Amino acid sequence: MNAATDKPVPAEELDIASMQLGVDRLGFALQRRDDVRIMAQTLAEQAQHDLMLLTPDLEPAIFDQLAFLTAVSKFARQHACFRILLLDSRGILQRGHRLIELSRRTSPNIEIRRPPPDYQNTGKTFLLCDDAGFYFRPLASRYEGTASFNNPGEVARLKKYFMNTWDRSEPDSELRLLHV
Repeated sequence: MNAATDKPVPAEELDIASMQLGVDRLGFALQRRDDVRIMAQTLAEQAQHDLMLLTPDLEPAIFDQLAFLTAVSKFARQHACFRILLLDSRGILQRGHRLIELSRRTSPNIEIRRPPPDYQNTGKTFLLCDDAGFYFRPLASRYEGTASFNNPGEVARLKKYFMNTWDRSEPDSELRLLHV
């Protein structure tokens, strides 16, 4: 947040890739797909312990990109944990997704679960990183949202929701059937 106005700074005015996880406290506004893609990639590149993603469909424009997948692969090889709550796997079953294949190769470091029906109509999407960084979009169908590399309070709030949902979720059996 800009100290003078207490409003998030537009991400397009910042060099997101130069921000440091757990250090830079500036809150900023995501407005475009590229803002979200760069934020997801940068969080994955800087993650040390855990990533948590709530997504309706593993948005290929964000999560099926080589830079993001490379960062996640490196992260998973460090025996870190990437938990994904995937609301709808039908599109992935039809078109495929490289993150799913990566999850099979690095299992159990990348785990995907499907929430029960009463948790599937949230409309939101978010990515949490190491109890410090996050991005949050209140409407998954739009790219507008907020982000920070150092906001433990907001991360704790979203993580509580995520873990509550995670504990009630089960592995997505349809995604396991995709592997031949």
